[in-house]
Amino acid sequence: MSALTDTLYLSRSSRYSSPLNGNDRLPIVYGDHTDGANGIWTLPCIDTDGGGMNPVYCFSAREVLSAANGNGIAIYEDGMELNPALYTFNEADDYEGKGVIATITFTSPKANEIITARGMGKPTTTGGATLMENIIDIIHDFLTVECDFAAALFEASYKARASQVFAAQGYKAAGVISEDVKIWETIVEMMASFLGSAYLDGDGDLCLDIDNNQLYVDYGPAGIVPKSEAPLISTRQRLSNVINQCPCNYAYNYVAGEFKRETNDTAHADMASQGIYGVREPGTPYQFYWCRDLTSVQTVQDIIVAKFKDPVWEIEIEDQTLRRLGVDIGDIIVYSVDWLYAQDGSPLTNNYWRVVGVTRDFDAGTIRFRALQMPYYLTAAYLADGTYLADGSVKAGFNRDLTIF
Repeated sequence: MSALTDTLYLSRSSRYSSPLNGNDRLPIVYGDHTDGANGIWTLPCIDTDGGGMNPVYCFSAREVLSAANGNGIAIYEDGMELNPALYTFNEADDYEGKGVIATITFTSPKANEIITARGMGKPTTTGGATLMENIIDIIHDFLTVECDFAAALFEASYKARASQVFAAQGYKAAGVISEDVKIWETIVEMMASFLGSAYLDGDGDLCLDIDNNQLYVDYGPAGIVPKSEAPLISTRQRLSNVINQCPCNYAYNYVAGEFKRETNDTAHADMASQGIYGVREPGTPYQFYWCRDLTSVQTVQDIIVAKFKDPVWEIEIEDQTLRRLGVDIGDIIVYSVDWLYAQDGSPLTNNYWRVVGVTRDFDAGTIRFRALQMPYYLTAAYLADGTYLADGSVKAGFNRDLTIF
């Protein structure tokens, strides 16, 4: 592949000597799809002969986790689950010498029946005992194995941090690529299922970021932006952006072409915000195309509500010095808008802002940044020398630094 905007065309059944339909696509399976009571994706028939009476179907275009390591598969014929005695599962079958795939070989002939499956996808390593469920590992595999990109495509520090955040959150990813897909759209869809984003930085490296509503102090802000160097262009705060309850769709079924589960539990809503603004939900349910795990979905729900239960400010500033050429989408800057106020009534002096848009104009010598308010700011502490009374008017720590740069 030459560009992230290209299309990944899946391997076809026609690569084998006697397929039922030569244009059938061979699916790529990631994660745990053992939930539910029906087949989740369709298996193409790659060999109608199969030695005479034993047709062969492709479970996945790549090796999958073995039954010995916990892959409890289920196979369906026209929606009816089959007795495992009627087929043989091979998790790593170099079928016809054309590369390792996972196959289902039946013990009796099939005509035009639709064969579907539940089960698990790729292991983390060839022949491994651990299922690949980290979305960052899946994206790496998708791009380097399926799309032939070099591993150097990734911005290493962002990739490592996103993988660590994913693991720390306890998320589990799962999805099937059963159709030809746009590569970039697929990456964005994968990351969006876990409140993540993907973008190319100024060097053209792929940056992956997962938002867990925490500030990474080890990286720190990209810098303090003085008002004298970057005047404020605009501000806005919209009630329509408030979300205090977030319905979610998950567990996508590729056979039916729809989500099979929904959750909108009020235990994951914010009652205080609803008391002020009423029940405010997004225009459409949040859609988890790459997640089937309810715990993961509810964790994301909680983060969304925590971030958007109150109105946040969006600002646009224009850096007139070009000193912040390295600041990119996803970075954090410090900027003062002391006539805007946080929910606690404090002015947004030395507030942290997450950059969500960058427009560079080298002819004019300016950079415009769009940024969203974060609940963090530069702090100042005071010595316990008697200068300030311990009456609650001044905190012992975590005071907002009111010095305007």
